[in-house]
Amino acid sequence: MNKVTGIKSVDFKVKASGHGVVNWNGSTTVEAMIDGKRRKLNNHSLPKLRGYSNVETARNSDGEEYERFKLAEDIDFNENPLYISQNCIRYHLFKDEIINWQHPEIHKNVDTILCSMTGLLRGYVIPKNENKRTSPLLITDFTEQCGKGNYEQLGRSGSKEKQKTKSGGEASNAMFSKTTFGDTQYEAFGSINIEQLQFISLSSAYGQEAMEITTNKEGEELAKKIEEYIQSLDYADGNIKAEYSPHWIRKGTIFADGQKGILLNEDAVDALVKQMLSMIENLSFTQAKGYMTVDSLEVDYNDFNSAKQMFRIKDGSDVNNNKSEEYAIYFKQEG
Repeated sequence: MNKVTGIKSVDFKVKASGHGVVNWNGSTTVEAMIDGKRRKLNNHSLPKLRGYSNVETARNSDGEEYERFKLAEDIDFNENPLYISQNCIRYHLFKDEIINWQHPEIHKNVDTILCSMTGLLRGYVIPKNENKRTSPLLITDFTEQCGKGNYEQLGRSGSKEKQKTKSGGEASNAMFSKTTFGDTQYEAFGSINIEQLQFISLSSAYGQEAMEITTNKEGEELAKKIEEYIQSLDYADGNIKAEYSPHWIRKGTIFADGQKGILLNEDAVDALVKQMLSMIENLSFTQAKGYMTVDSLEVDYNDFNSAKQMFRIKDGSDVNNNKSEEYAIYFKQEG
């Protein structure tokens, strides 16, 4: 069996910087030392921290174990680093293409979705007719590298005189608390899967029908629309083609059953890859009184032959920063 050769994925390493927290996790119950005693805080704002739990095991005076809430400042930011979720990153990458996914007629306009970076790179699912496109874009969470978090107790403004609650108890002057960050440095990794990018399935038999078509003419018209869209991109160059056929076969398949679909050629794939990399390299946003901006993007045009070479950019071994060969082609026409 002939192996598929060529660039199989375009992997990348991202370094970014910012200030403050852009991705909060909401209110979390923790404890704080107040007047020498552990007191529960029900309104502590905590950012997203990888692997963090607000509960710990302790022992009472009799040596019996029990669970209690952690102190708010008891966080190891090396073990539980701050991160920006990949969902947040993907939202900001594609937010310029506003799509109302709840629109009652969206299932009738899937061709419009496919003629966009959202449709071709981000992917989608239309529940009403089960049309979907798996995203060729993998991107990890942006993990903070410095670990310089702070615990802040914020009090109400105005008089600090002790007041009483309705029950006669002493009211707390503290309104809420936060775990905050100053300057931040992030690192993330990602990959664009060439097989998933180059082929748009239009067959329901494989569970990957991007859009429902009933005739070959509709498939040819859709291919033309996608071709024209890619030709309009900033990085469009060369002879961009999107070819429809009802008989595409995945190379190496055991049962050579053809399927309807659209295959993007070398120049079309290259335009989409470069457009996506540019969007990542120029990503910058503010959110929740914090901000983040991408500082650098290292790229690897990966022609791996074994699973061990996937994501080799993580350790920097044998990285191809420049495209020196063609992208792999995973599909051929039947016969």
